Amino acid sequence: MIRKLKFLVYVVLGALTLSCSDWLKVSSEDRIMENDLFRTTRGFMTALNGIYIDLLNSSLYGKTLTWGMSDILAQYYTCREKDHASKSLADFDNVARNNAVSGCWSRSYALLNNINTVLEHCESDRGVLDDTYYHVIKGEALALRALLHFELFRIFGPSYSKDKEKECIPYALNSETKVNPLLPAKEIARLIMEDLKSAEESLAGYDPVIETGAEWGDDPEGGVNDIRYRSMRLNYYAVQALMARVALYCGEKDVAWEYADKMIRGIREEHEWFPFATREEIVTTNREDRIFQSEILFGLYNLKRKESVYEVGFGSGLKQGSVLRIDKDIMRDMYEGDDNDYRLSYWFAEMVDPDNNSYLHVIKYKEVDDVDPVTKISKGYSYIMPILRVSEVYLIAAECCPDPKEGRNYLNAVRTARNVKNIQDDADLTTCVEQEYKREFVGEGQLFWLYKRKGKSEIASGEKLAEVISMEERFYLFDQPQTEQDYRKENGVDN
Repeated sequence: MIRKLKFLVYVVLGALTLSCSDWLKVSSEDRIMENDLFRTTRGFMTALNGIYIDLLNSSLYGKTLTWGMSDILAQYYTCREKDHASKSLADFDNVARNNAVSGCWSRSYALLNNINTVLEHCESDRGVLDDTYYHVIKGEALALRALLHFELFRIFGPSYSKDKEKECIPYALNSETKVNPLLPAKEIARLIMEDLKSAEESLAGYDPVIETGAEWGDDPEGGVNDIRYRSMRLNYYAVQALMARVALYCGEKDVAWEYADKMIRGIREEHEWFPFATREEIVTTNREDRIFQSEILFGLYNLKRKESVYEVGFGSGLKQGSVLRIDKDIMRDMYEGDDNDYRLSYWFAEMVDPDNNSYLHVIKYKEVDDVDPVTKISKGYSYIMPILRVSEVYLIAAECCPDPKEGRNYLNAVRTARNVKNIQDDADLTTCVEQEYKREFVGEGQLFWLYKRKGKSEIASGEKLAEVISMEERFYLFDQPQTEQDYRKENGVDN
């Protein structure tokens, strides 16, 4: 029998024992239950693990924020033909766009309430935790709070470069059940970075990732794996990567460069943590590592990735009107027709659908045998949803580095890792970085937010090579869910 990761057993058991939506209650009886939960280190981990699990909800990283809404709007897929299930969304229909993100709002704020409860108990029940657990749990929780607010900010906030003063979302700083005011975009950005700085400080000196890397594997001495498998948690380096992502989105290139450079030096100078995936890892027959697992700074482990991602969005069993596929000509142009590019070679395959149509399907998340033939232990890449990868930090460094020559070196490091030639010295670095984003993050939900950050007036269509879509400002903006608007009115909150 193949051994799955013990780490996941703990997570799943914790979630089954006390689900994320159940452990936070408001009645006095339920409050006692909550207090019981935080009497032990195991209880803290159960609560935190439940939060990580719930991030895989389809309204969050299970679909909307990764391969679904974000990438449909980015026009990766050919789905604007008549009668396709995603046509309205791909056409930027207002109703379709707002419906696509309504669940993200409610799920995120429910999770933020739980995150804040963990943070509050870190202080009120400080004596339960030793120093390592206290700082790691607190740091991860602060980072999770920042991450969810940032996702809400990108969706429901304005185009930041155009309107920093616009009120957009509340920032949940405690578990009180009250209606918080909408804050200006610049204040949201400040609070996100403040949480991330606090997370970085809490994790520094305590997160084992600094000295041992991701530690992908069970404790060799048979102990618990709470603070192993660090690439599955918002670890110290993932926090720095997120700080670089946030700063760049907010137009603070000097800050983005500071944290990108800091993270890269941290994983490369004394160690070789989170190395770029090798050819041997990527192309091993029947065991292709299509998500480049060694490079993942933070990902979520989804045991149902095949059923909830691949078969729902990309599988050959889907009919023409529901499958998310990529036009072959567009795809080959996107990768410069270079068959040596690992992404081109291993992320796409021609398949025949139930209607007997042959199309190019995305197989990045297709199930693959990831079990080590010697240890019989899963290496994880058949289940992981990438959220933050090393390659993104290199691309941020390429865009923000004050020295263009050094910037090209960062970009070329990514291209070399993907087995493609370096860009020429006279190539426009800005354009090249943007194109690399397009090639690098298929199914990961990052490209559309680059378009919003830059306020792109035209983007490439997913329907036909060389066709472009004229972008209206409203295409980048999303309405607060109607249920939230009604709730705020009922409670006498104007904004």
